[in-house]
Formats: sequence, structure tokens, C-alpha cells
Amino acid sequence: MRWRPALAALCCAMMLCSCDADLRDLCYDHSHATNLNVVFDWQMAPEMQPSGMTVLFYRVEQVTGEPERYDFAGHEGGSARLVNDSYRAIAYNYDTEAIRYQGMDNPYLLEAYTRLSSVEEGTQMASFTRGVSMPRAAGTEEEPVILEPDPLCGVGCETFTLKGNDSQRLVMQPDMRTKEVSIIIRNVPNLKYTGQFGGALSGLAASVYMVSGELGDNVVTETFTGHVVDETTIEMHVRIFGHCPRGHQGEYNQHLLTVYAILADDSKWYYTQDVTSQMHDWSQNPEDAEEIVITLDELPLPKPIVNGSGFQPTIDGWQGIEIDVGM
Repeated sequence: MRWRPALAALCCAMMLCSCDADLRDLCYDHSHATNLNVVFDWQMAPEMQPSGMTVLFYRVEQVTGEPERYDFAGHEGGSARLVNDSYRAIAYNYDTEAIRYQGMDNPYLLEAYTRLSSVEEGTQMASFTRGVSMPRAAGTEEEPVILEPDPLCGVGCETFTLKGNDSQRLVMQPDMRTKEVSIIIRNVPNLKYTGQFGGALSGLAASVYMVSGELGDNVVTETFTGHVVDETTIEMHVRIFGHCPRGHQGEYNQHLLTVYAILADDSKWYYTQDVTSQMHDWSQNPEDAEEIVITLDELPLPKPIVNGSGFQPTIDGWQGIEIDVGM
């Protein structure tokens, strides 16, 4: 029966050959892969110094499908090894907490957004309201309130093709996918009697597409805190996805600013002002500017009632005032 060892050896050899072939199918033939050196050029967003960048590589021949993902520490870039093919790449900073993504399987639909929030959460006034819901500006009650996004940059590159075995280089120039809004209110009386400020701004974009920077169609409100700068000045700052998305008829949305104030006597006031004209004034706030500045004047804060021994609470709910503030 000397043929049995020889037959066993032949079977083992055949099995090894079969396994090698299967492994090559699963792992691709690396003789047809290329090292791609990704470099980030920050001239479009010089203030950004992210702690890490994600790059998604989509095969052009695939309409949809999960991309090849590389996470590079730091902001300079790194090396990726990809099977030779034609690709489209999208990059964004991954050092965020509030940002979420949807449409990951399609480069044209990859969209950044944040979760739903509330006026109380964004203004950090929940502990002061004693369970009473905070009011909204008239006409904005149905707008969802979202969480403020983190600083976000991104870039989508044109199609490129990898071929041969020599290393190739891809330079990507991220720009900002979020904007800063600064609200400055001057000549405010009775600031020394105020304990807490907050704000809400309506008519904002709910999301942004990462490949192009175009804004999503949905309209939302964002809320934020405020602080006293000096005896007569309040400042508020909030980050948004973009500057007012256009409506379906090519018109811009209305932007209503609501300022919330809780006085030292525990009375609660809110003031609503239409700031649409300022946000759409390109001489003051160019469309491509990274910061939007809104300046208002003379918020009519009342002086709390004094009753001998100190402040006297006046009302349990919120008292609203619609004002026409000078600019």
C-alpha cells in the first residue's frame, strides 16, 4: 500500500493550491495596487488644525457602495494603498462630537447633520425655567431645533485614476462646511440686574453635503448661550452649517432672532427681532465669508421691582416683546 502516502501528499498539494487561489480572490492581487500619498493643503481654511482627517475613496464604476476608508492622524495627510481603478475622494475632519453622517454609500448624498435638540438645552436655561417650556418666535414653532455643529471642513475631489505600481500623489484642499455667527447687542440698559442670557436663530440649514458644500433643504432653529461683555453690551456666538438655504422659489428664508433674559428677580423676558436683512446684506456679510456678524442696539431690558428688602418676583412665565431694534 505504498501508494497511500503519495496520494495523501498529492491531495495536500491540491488543497494548498486551491486555498492560495481563494486567498488571492479575497485579498486582491497586490501587484495591481498603488500607494497613494494624500496631502492636505489648508490655504482655503488656514485656521483649521484638526487632530485627524478621514478620506473616503469611492470607485467611479460603482453607483453606490461602501467606500474604502482611511483615517489619518493630524492634518497633513498620509498614505493609502488602493487597487488600481478610477476613484472619487471625499475628506473631512473626524475630531467632532456632534456631527453625524448619512448617505455614506453615495458620494453625492453624503450629508453631515446633528441630532435634534431643544431651546432649553441650547440656551442652558433648563434649570432656570422650572419645567415651563421656553417660548418660540411666532411662525417658527414648527421648526426643529438642532444641536450646534462642531467646526467642520471638507473637500470632494475630481475623479482620478490609479494605474501602474508607482506611487501617486493626491492634493486635497479642504474648506469650511460650517460658519460662525456673532451677535452683538449694544446699549443694553439694566444689565447688572440680569442673571442669564440665551438666544435662538431661525431659518438655518439643517445639514450640508460634504462633496460640494451645498446646504440641505430642511430649515431649522439653533439655540445658544449669551454673556455680558461690559456694562451695556451682550454677545452671543453660534456655529451653523451654512448661511440660510434658499427656498424652493429661489427666495431666502426669514431669520428671527430671539433673545431670552432671566432677571435677578426671577422674571423671564424674551425679545424677538427680524435679522433677515442683516444676514442677507452682502456688503456686511459676504456670502462666502466664514463669519456672519449681526449688530443690534438698545435691547429694552426692564429694571426689576425693588420692594424695600430687595428684588420681588413678578411673573412665573415668559413675557414677550417684539422689537424693532436699530442697526
